[in-house]
This record gives sequence, C-alpha cells and structure tokens, in this order.
Amino acid sequence: MRFTGIQEAKLDAKGRVFFPSDFRRLLQADESRLVLKRDVFQPCLVLYPYAAWLSEVDEVKSRLNRWDPVQAMLFRQFMAEVEILNLDAAGRLLLSKRWLAAAGLSGKVRFVGADDRVELWSAERADQCFMQPEAYAQAMQQAMNSGAPQEASRNCDTAHP
Repeated sequence: MRFTGIQEAKLDAKGRVFFPSDFRRLLQADESRLVLKRDVFQPCLVLYPYAAWLSEVDEVKSRLNRWDPVQAMLFRQFMAEVEILNLDAAGRLLLSKRWLAAAGLSGKVRFVGADDRVELWSAERADQCFMQPEAYAQAMQQAMNSGAPQEASRNCDTAHP
C-alpha cells in the first residue's frame, strides 16, 4: 500500500479524529490495527498499518546488535514508544493526551501520506515538513544523481538535429 497526498481533519474534544477515508480504503480488509509512534526527527506522529510496522521492526532489528548496550537501548526505546490503535466503527482514532501533547496537536490536523505510513501533523506545523520549491528541486536532483551514472546534459532550448 502506498499512502499519498494530504488530508485535513479536526480533532474532537475527546481526542478522536477520523482517519481519512482515502487512506482507510488502502488498508487491507482485515487491517483495523494501526501502530502509532512519535517521529524521530519531526514534531509529528506516524501511523503504520500493522503489517508495515512489522516490516519496520524487522528492518531496525536487522541493523542493530542487541548485544551492544547502546544498540539494545535504541531497540528498547524504539519498541517501547509505540501504541497499537484500532479504528472504531466510524473510522476514528482515539489519541491520548500524551500523544496529542507530544506532537502539539489540537483543533485542525493534517494527515500526510508517506508511502507505507501516514504522518499526523498539527495544521500549524505541517508546512515545516516541506521544503521550498527551489530547495526541493536541488535536493531531489542531488539525491537522484548520487551514485547514478551521469546522463548527457539536456537543455530544453537546444534544437534537436
């Protein structure tokens, strides 16, 4: 499954929010469990479908040595700071006060599709997760060219023979 796009929503007074219907349709029929985690780098929450979470855990576990005390602590923290949530019959998530405070969520929120996961941002902070268009273009060009063979430069203004 590939979550894409941005969806706006509103938290109610109890901390419930509708998981966007476009994203719900991408979940497997039996997939009502989502794993909630605070992002490591950004002030947002990350929601994984349970199967995607298991893949993420396998990836992290394969890169860490649990016999190294620091890496064991990393893995412990990675696994401990999660919560398994279920969508209710109406398709809502209930977020605890702890999670709301961790990401500064209240009122309007923004769901951002990010491939196999969905980020949940405060509407006020959501623009922080995007680069300015020029910086994005430069960074994308650099990322896509690193390690790839260089093609001959093409200029749109150059006439073709």
